[in-house]
Amino acid sequence: MFNDKSNEKKRKLAAAIAGTAVLALALTFGYTTVAEAQMKASVSKPALRTEYKSTDMIDLSGVVNLHNGEQKISVSLRDSDLKPALRMIADKAGLNIIFHSSVEGKVTLDLVNVSLNDAFKMVMQACDLSYVIDNGTLIVMSKDASLTSDISKQNMMTIPVKYADATKVADFLNSNVFSTNRPGLSNNKIVVTNPVTNELVIFGTMNDYKMAQKIVSKIDVAPKTVSFRINHTTPKEMATLICQSLFPDAKMGSTGAAGGAGAAAPGGAMPALGTMTGGATSSGSSGSGSGSSSSSSKSSSSGSAKADEIALGKGVVACTVKSDVKNDKLTSLGGASLTVTYFPQKGTINVTGGSEAQAEMIKSFIASNDKKQPQAFMEVQIVELSEDGSKTFNNTWNIMTPFFAASFGANGLASTNPMFFTGGPYMGRDESGNPVQMFDRHRGKNTLGWSITYLIENGKGRILANPKLIVTNGQKSVIDLTSDYVKSVDEEIMTEGAMLGGFGVTRTYEIGEDMGISVEMTPFISPDGYVTLNLKPNYATKKEEVTSVSVQNPDLPITAAVLLQRRNMEINNVRIKDGETLVLGGMIQEEEKKEVTKLPFLGDLPVIGSVFRNTHTENTKSELVIMVTPHIIKDTEDVASAETENL
Repeated sequence: MFNDKSNEKKRKLAAAIAGTAVLALALTFGYTTVAEAQMKASVSKPALRTEYKSTDMIDLSGVVNLHNGEQKISVSLRDSDLKPALRMIADKAGLNIIFHSSVEGKVTLDLVNVSLNDAFKMVMQACDLSYVIDNGTLIVMSKDASLTSDISKQNMMTIPVKYADATKVADFLNSNVFSTNRPGLSNNKIVVTNPVTNELVIFGTMNDYKMAQKIVSKIDVAPKTVSFRINHTTPKEMATLICQSLFPDAKMGSTGAAGGAGAAAPGGAMPALGTMTGGATSSGSSGSGSGSSSSSSKSSSSGSAKADEIALGKGVVACTVKSDVKNDKLTSLGGASLTVTYFPQKGTINVTGGSEAQAEMIKSFIASNDKKQPQAFMEVQIVELSEDGSKTFNNTWNIMTPFFAASFGANGLASTNPMFFTGGPYMGRDESGNPVQMFDRHRGKNTLGWSITYLIENGKGRILANPKLIVTNGQKSVIDLTSDYVKSVDEEIMTEGAMLGGFGVTRTYEIGEDMGISVEMTPFISPDGYVTLNLKPNYATKKEEVTSVSVQNPDLPITAAVLLQRRNMEINNVRIKDGETLVLGGMIQEEEKKEVTKLPFLGDLPVIGSVFRNTHTENTKSELVIMVTPHIIKDTEDVASAETENL
């Protein structure tokens, strides 16, 4: 009985222990499962940005395809000689093996359940070895030895290149793929080109050919060309802005610097039209001895197109973006990655090459900056008010006697009749009966006369110019009302080739162009209805003419130089409201002259000396006034857009 009770207790205890163990296992399993689920939930891969697309990957390792190469092996070696290890792999693959004299060294490895192909490839890479399989024989050599060996150049194969430059593709393959000790591929430069057909010529194995094919299929793609129409600015300005703002390291073409190269069409950048530098000159010559005269003129222009040249849709390269990189032994594929070209006649910009993201960036930049430039209608009035006057006070004395007749005053003594002791002036007739004046003495009474001349002259004048023009925001405009004039004259005696002892004279005329009125203005038209101006008016008039004696004819004076008097002004950042008038005045020029002539001694006497003096006073005064009135031009669509924004 006791034993039965004791056994029953043991069974219950065992059942309780077993239940506890099962519960513990269940709890443990449940906890582990929950913990694992929580860890999986909390540790997740970060989401890739949607705008970045995954790129295609090419495995640059050569294809190692040994016989029975997929069978799994496990091997462990410690400082084992390299040749037995490779012989073991060759036996597993059923290949003969030849070792080059350069193969030496030891290897340590622990590989578990690895394919025969992978094991062989890892040994080749770890020991800097290269190999070639030829007719069931594995030929192994060191990397350095393979560079000078021609064993791998078993076949000649060609790969056509459609869009890229075959020369650059060949350099890319030789530098980055071949001659880099990749197992299964040749370890020397095996790619050349056929420039006639733009083909790659490969001297190597079939593995080399297949690897080159895969790479060429990825990089030999047609460059994308995107065309953008420019509406409100010039293609040249927009192309230059794109190059300098978005690609500051780009190589500028003919747009970025004067005389730069890079035009897509013959002739380079378009020449500037209507550009002149320096003063115009003309020359003439005359000979006093030979009686002949000749004149010559010469003109030249540079950069202009020929008359018979036709250039339709000519394009100009603005800039070229190159991103060639050399990093240790790796080099980039040569060539331009992106080229910006503008077509002045078509009003477009072409972007060749680059990525889709770069094309979108350029498109957004053009949309943000190709805006209509505000314009204003400028009404300019240029008025010169001139006023001059003079006062003249003259005293003249006349004396008439039988022996002396004269007039004198501040201008000096002048005898109207000669001094006679007998006879005098009278009217008679000559032999033909024509009346002639004869001279005789004064037969009247002795007379002393005094005459006074007092004259006042006043004059007023006005010169008016009223040009009207349309100006564009930020662009300089010029109003030119000037005229040409002979600035100076040079005479030169020509003795060479003179005929009959005569000589020739050559005159060179320097022509000036700035006599008159010119106004330069550069506006900034703000959206709030104001116009800010940089204004530079220039006014030059003739002051005097300097003459000299002609070498050819001493009695004939010639112009040596013309002197100008100028009234210039420069005003920056003056602000004018739309429709209001800016008045620039105060450019006054005033001149006063006074001349006094008198008889010696008598003209210096107090009070009565005034009757022996002549006085001439002259005043000249002129003022230049410039009035500028801007009227901002508003298009219908601009007004509609502003009203929409206000709503």
